[in-house]
Amino acid sequence: MKNSFKSCKILIQYYPLYLVEQIVKTLISILTPLIPIYVSGQIVERFLNKDNLSSIIMMTFIAFTIFLICEFILYLFTFYEGYVQRKFCAKLSTVFYKKLSSIDYDFHENPTFLNEYTRSLEEGVNHIYSTANYTFSLIINICQSFSIFAILFTMHYLTVIYAILLGIIYFLIRIRMGKINHKNQTLSRPYRRHTWYSNRAFTLKDDIADLKTSNIEEILLENNNIAHDKMIQIIDKYRLRVAILNFIGEVLMMLIYPGILAILTYLTIEGVGLPEFTILATAATTLSDLINRISSSFGQMQDVLVECKVPFDLMKMKGKIEGVILNNVPGEFKSLKVEHMTFSYDGKNNCLEDINLNINKGEKIAIVGSNGAGKTTLVKLLLRLYDSSQGAIYINNQDYKETTAKDIRLHVGAVFQNIETYAMTIAENILLRTPQNEEDIKLVYDALKFSGLYDNVIALPNGINTQVTREFDKNGMIFSGGQNQKLAIARGYAQHYELFILDEPSSALDPLAEAKVYQNMLELGKDRTIVFISHRLTTTVNADKIYLFEQGKIIEEGNHQEMMDKNGIYKKMFLSQSSKYLGEKYGN
Repeated sequence: MKNSFKSCKILIQYYPLYLVEQIVKTLISILTPLIPIYVSGQIVERFLNKDNLSSIIMMTFIAFTIFLICEFILYLFTFYEGYVQRKFCAKLSTVFYKKLSSIDYDFHENPTFLNEYTRSLEEGVNHIYSTANYTFSLIINICQSFSIFAILFTMHYLTVIYAILLGIIYFLIRIRMGKINHKNQTLSRPYRRHTWYSNRAFTLKDDIADLKTSNIEEILLENNNIAHDKMIQIIDKYRLRVAILNFIGEVLMMLIYPGILAILTYLTIEGVGLPEFTILATAATTLSDLINRISSSFGQMQDVLVECKVPFDLMKMKGKIEGVILNNVPGEFKSLKVEHMTFSYDGKNNCLEDINLNINKGEKIAIVGSNGAGKTTLVKLLLRLYDSSQGAIYINNQDYKETTAKDIRLHVGAVFQNIETYAMTIAENILLRTPQNEEDIKLVYDALKFSGLYDNVIALPNGINTQVTREFDKNGMIFSGGQNQKLAIARGYAQHYELFILDEPSSALDPLAEAKVYQNMLELGKDRTIVFISHRLTTTVNADKIYLFEQGKIIEEGNHQEMMDKNGIYKKMFLSQSSKYLGEKYGN
């Protein structure tokens, strides 16, 4: 029941008036069942006393009017509750989205976490609201029942005991059903994510070309069918148990009314007059309905209460890096040092080993090496998406592990090779927010010039206000792979990072476009500290310092001329790559 009260607390925190509405609803709900009980008894008694028909009609009319007003108020409340539900679910969804700010990056490499997180986003919000709503309904129904119990208890206590006993048994059955359904959902969730993956693959534009020109569709459909078969097996395994329990529960609910009436008839009929028996019969009918509603509310609440554990457990999750408040970066960026740093994803195999490097303000650093050498892993460590296994990283001589991760990323930012574009305007894609003033507009143009995308965008009819992708706008801009990378570079420039890391920023560009991008970077970014991460050595000639990575280690370092003078691996790689563009005699 702890999650039940927690759900109510969250709902009331967002909408305090909801509690007031529920209190009024409870008072009205206590009154309305008593009206037909009282009126039915009065009608029989007045008929027996041969009272004036007009007085009976007037009393009935007044009671009916009161009842109608109460029901109309309850009807109006349904509109408010619908409004609260929509707004509450929207707000709580935002809370779950923002929860990512306190969950470490490596959580997203864990399928179990992804199963629970997607479950919370898709169903958790509604389960929390439903739990709160069923809890309030349960309280209202219980309050209603007390007055009915009092009437029946005065005649014979067995009626109350009988009704409560059946309700408890039904509740226990629903608890069991809830646990079975929860287990069903938990076991089927991984396979359900497989089917959603297939859904995405068949709807995302970037995947359609492969679907139309290859046999990948067959693999996706096969995996989709396997996932569906697994889900069906799980459902079939638990369906019979749930059906049997549900049947028993429904039978118990059907027995409430005839059982109460039988007890009243057998034990009290001889000493009760017709008016009193009419009241008892009406009370029995009302109580039967209330017990049904109480048991149903208990059962429904139990179903969602079990599911509430998933989002509430998610809300309790805390990362070791994200959301942990430590020290801010001391002052503006001056230096970044990596000392004897070793890192492993699995705790066994090192991806980086004994890395030492220095980056000072204003420098242009090139980090090069073949694919899989550990360059991108280094970027993630410099952004403090991970912490090193051994050694340390210092920013302005302050240990990363003593510095708030979010504050590090205000100073240190990166553009990755695989950029994510969003269905919003070009300006919003660059600023990652809505432009507020002319300074923001100027920053967008400067960023486009820095990245080499300026001429392409300025030629568009709507310029920087052009929508990216055609997800929601048929006239939206579809960028090529190279243009996407330039957009990413523009985005990084606009964030005012003091240390700007570009991870394979030109892998999709041709040599001329690549040269132009780097020329712009060096000219427009002369006051910034820039780190180029690449396996193409054309980025290195003008770098202040070059680090060559191989199998997770730095095997050579120095500026371009120093590296060439060493006659090592760097020189061989440089000459090999250069010959592809300048001919075999280059460098001889």
